[in-house]
Amino acid sequence: MKTTTLAKRTLSLVISGMLIGGSTLTLSPAAVSAQEQFQLEEITVSELTAGYASGKYTTKQIVQAYLDRIEKYEGTYNAFTFMNENALKEAEEIDRLRSEGAELGPLAGVPVVIKEAVDVAGFPSTFGWAPLSKEAGGIELMPVEDAPVVTRLKEAGAIIIGKTNIPAFSATGTHASTSWAGPTYNAMNPSFAPGGSSSGTAAAISGNFAVLGIAEETGGSIQNPAAAQGIVGIKPSFGLIPTTGVTPLAGSTRDVLGPHARTVEDAAIMLDVMAGYSEKDEKTKAAIGHVPEEGYAAAVSDTALEGKRIGLYGPGWRDAELTSETKELYEQAIKELEGEGAIVVEDPFAGSGFKEYVKTAGNVGMESFFYDLESYLKNLNPADESLSVESVFEAAGQIPWTKSGPLNYMEGRFEDLDAAIASAGEEPDLTNFFKVRDEYLRIIDSVMEEQDLDGFVYPQMSIETPKLGEGDIGATTVSEINVSGLPLITVPAGYYESGAPFGLAFFGEMWGEADIIAMAYDYQQATEHRVAPELIEKAADYTDVTPNSPYYPAVMSLAANGAVDSDAGQFLPNENITRSETADIIAKGLHLTVPQNVSEALQGFEDISADDEYAGSIASTVTEGIFEGGSSLFMDDEPLTREQMASVLVRAFELTKAAGSEEIINTANISPAHKEDVIILAQHGITVELDQFRPKAAVTRGEFAAFMYRAMELTGNK
Repeated sequence: MKTTTLAKRTLSLVISGMLIGGSTLTLSPAAVSAQEQFQLEEITVSELTAGYASGKYTTKQIVQAYLDRIEKYEGTYNAFTFMNENALKEAEEIDRLRSEGAELGPLAGVPVVIKEAVDVAGFPSTFGWAPLSKEAGGIELMPVEDAPVVTRLKEAGAIIIGKTNIPAFSATGTHASTSWAGPTYNAMNPSFAPGGSSSGTAAAISGNFAVLGIAEETGGSIQNPAAAQGIVGIKPSFGLIPTTGVTPLAGSTRDVLGPHARTVEDAAIMLDVMAGYSEKDEKTKAAIGHVPEEGYAAAVSDTALEGKRIGLYGPGWRDAELTSETKELYEQAIKELEGEGAIVVEDPFAGSGFKEYVKTAGNVGMESFFYDLESYLKNLNPADESLSVESVFEAAGQIPWTKSGPLNYMEGRFEDLDAAIASAGEEPDLTNFFKVRDEYLRIIDSVMEEQDLDGFVYPQMSIETPKLGEGDIGATTVSEINVSGLPLITVPAGYYESGAPFGLAFFGEMWGEADIIAMAYDYQQATEHRVAPELIEKAADYTDVTPNSPYYPAVMSLAANGAVDSDAGQFLPNENITRSETADIIAKGLHLTVPQNVSEALQGFEDISADDEYAGSIASTVTEGIFEGGSSLFMDDEPLTREQMASVLVRAFELTKAAGSEEIINTANISPAHKEDVIILAQHGITVELDQFRPKAAVTRGEFAAFMYRAMELTGNK
């Protein structure tokens, strides 16, 4: 008879990333880490600066807490390309200035991250591409000065934590899997695509590795990752923020920088620092007179939607239909908008000819690529006259716009690539682009005027975020919003059944950031849809269980606890688990005591002795009644069947059948000895394959880890 209770053999398995309890931000002089002293997750700029002002905590403590958190979880999410080794020294300097009563900037002591595509003096510019990364065996390009937007952040007192990962040449809006630094994983769920190309910035902000981040967009690269990872992103009007010192795709036509944040207000605070004319970027002259004197953060209002007329997504904009679940989530969001007093207008572009013109005009704006790239390289180090498109890629030994390169689509954008490269130092003819942009704006402005609209609110994607490697993100406003140059802000608006975030895209007229920020703020305050993710610590470096594997959370838990060998190079998730391996994982995971007399515990089994590899684990599970006797053979090398697994887990976790509940699983072909246990697993949601349980099928190592993890969650032992 079993004498050890579940409480006595409680799992010490811990899924890393649990939120620190309590809502009060307090610090004590006790020798504990900053992360233990305050609730780091989801802290806002206002909360942080108020805490600094009151003396509750110091910048150094906060920065150290973020660095500790990054060290703990970066192994899973891979958000960064480079870390700022001087972050703590810079934090100490802010603390010194504050103690002396110096006047500090609006972001003093606020941890921020910078997209890899943005120049920071002292950090290499790699374009996310291995041939331009010294660490990956390529050449090194080192900017001699900060991009203007980085200078503005530093002057505002921000602490740069590091630079964040991108796909090679920022060439996809879905992932960062082509980066020399390896793939970045979605902080909400590593199995989903993280969005691109500001993948690392979004992961860092959603995962609470920093408070604010710089993102950049040519065609969805601010909004896609923001929506995919459940955060706020502002894609500003073209020309509002200087992009000098940013690796270009369409610097003269489409490229913009913008903030990533967890709240609309924080994004607006960052935009106040980033926006406005810079003598280092000619195109920002257009922003003069369009930046609100009182700033963007001053525009936020929890009544901004009252009486506003909002245009909704429809076939007049484009033909892409919403999936049924996207439509359901969008309809719920529309009700929420109406609940805040908004008046919605169905398909305002119907009959406008907009989508027809978009198809006819094509995806324009890349015509300036080589000119913009040449200008960027010259700006890296003006004293080095050898820097050019031809010289850099000759030194790199590879060309990114060949058929096998990350920019292979460039071949279709230029009639003569060689001629375009040869004339990279000459301004291109952008007459057609500006003609298209003007027509975009003419139609959009006329629709807004005719329908008396204050803005538009679309689902940011027509489909849910795909699993990583299983398709592209289906954005609803790319590239319309990029060609037109209009501002857009994404806001979390719920979740799909799969757990993927659902986001809304608010957009409006040129230079209308303050208006859409106000409306987005109202919506976020009313709904508060964002839920901070529980992060997963990488406890083992298995080459065959990557973060986007469905087994990753379970396997990392088992490895962290010592239930499986964390030093093994592979976990072999697709191999069948044997009965002896099952006993070993359960015994180590539950920390069962090996009987003093193993031979006596195994005396009923003819096929196993005390000298066998798993003898101690088998003996402990048999003693505890998890594996039962009744046969002369344990069959240690035989695969565990699914119905056997059900009985093992029910006994190990002492699960009971719900009183009066009906059978919710097909029990055909299940052995009588296991039938009730299979039903118990189904009732508790541990078994999810209710129609096709396949009781006699062998269980793989990955499947067993996942089933055991579900049991751990159910019993509060994760």
